[in-house]
Amino acid sequence: MQYLGPPFTFGISMISENITIASPLSAIAVDDMVMWMGEQEFYIYSGQVQRLPCSVRAYVFNDFNQDQAEKVTAAVNSSFSEIWWFYPSANSDTIDKYVVYNYQEQVWYYGNMTRTAWIDRGIGQYPVAASTDGYLYYHEFGTDDGSVNPPAAISSYIESSQMSIGAGDNFVFLSKLIPDVTFDGSTSPSPNVDFTLETRRFPGADYNQTTSSNVIRSSTVPVEQFTDQVRLRMRGRSFALKIESDNTGVEWRLGTPRVELRPDGRR
Repeated sequence: MQYLGPPFTFGISMISENITIASPLSAIAVDDMVMWMGEQEFYIYSGQVQRLPCSVRAYVFNDFNQDQAEKVTAAVNSSFSEIWWFYPSANSDTIDKYVVYNYQEQVWYYGNMTRTAWIDRGIGQYPVAASTDGYLYYHEFGTDDGSVNPPAAISSYIESSQMSIGAGDNFVFLSKLIPDVTFDGSTSPSPNVDFTLETRRFPGADYNQTTSSNVIRSSTVPVEQFTDQVRLRMRGRSFALKIESDNTGVEWRLGTPRVELRPDGRR
C-alpha cells in the first residue's frame, strides 16, 4: 500500500503471486526485511519477494503437522541476528520444535523447544517468551534450564559435516587434536566440554572409530587455560568433529580447533 494523494489517498499494488504463508504469526520484520514461513518454503521480502534458501528445509517440512500450521509463531532475537520459527512436529498438536535462520551469517540450525509467543529485547534487557506450561521465560540469561527446580543443565552440541582430503580417494590418519574454545560466562568452577572425533571408511557406512576427550578449563589467570592437546590414533576416509556439553553452569563458544592429519593410502 502506497500513499498517492487525493482523491484516492492510498493505492495497493501487487508485489508477488503464487506464494504461501503458514500462519498469521509466521511473518516477522527485522531491519528493512520481512521473513516468513510458507508451505514447504521460507520467504524474504527486501524490495521484492524471494524464496529463502534453506539447508534444513527437508528436516523441517518432513516432520511438520500441516493440520496445526496456523500455530506457527515467528520471533526475532536481534542480539544474535536470528529469526526463529516455532512449529508443531508431525506427531504433536502443539508447538514443540524450532528452526532458526541467522541472517547475518546466513546459516540455519534447529532444535526442540515449546514457545508460543516472543518479545525481543528492547524495553526489557532480555527476550521474553511464553511456554505452554503457563510461564514466561527470559532468554539469553543464565546458563541452565530454569523451567525445573533445581535448574537443569542445557544440553548443547555442534557437529561438523564429514571432511576428507581432496576428493576422498585417500584415507587420512589423525594423530592430534588442538582444542580451541572459551568458557567465558560459565558459573561452574571447572567448566568443560567433550570433543569427539569420528571416522568412517565409506559415505554410507557407520563410524568405525570414535574418540572422545574432555576439555577442561584449568585457569583464567593471566589468560584462559584449558586442555591444550589430545593425542589420537584414528584412520578413515573421512572424519567429523563434534563438541558437546551437558553440565550445569557451563557456557562455551567454539573457536578454531585444529586436527593434525596426513594422507594414509587407499587401503
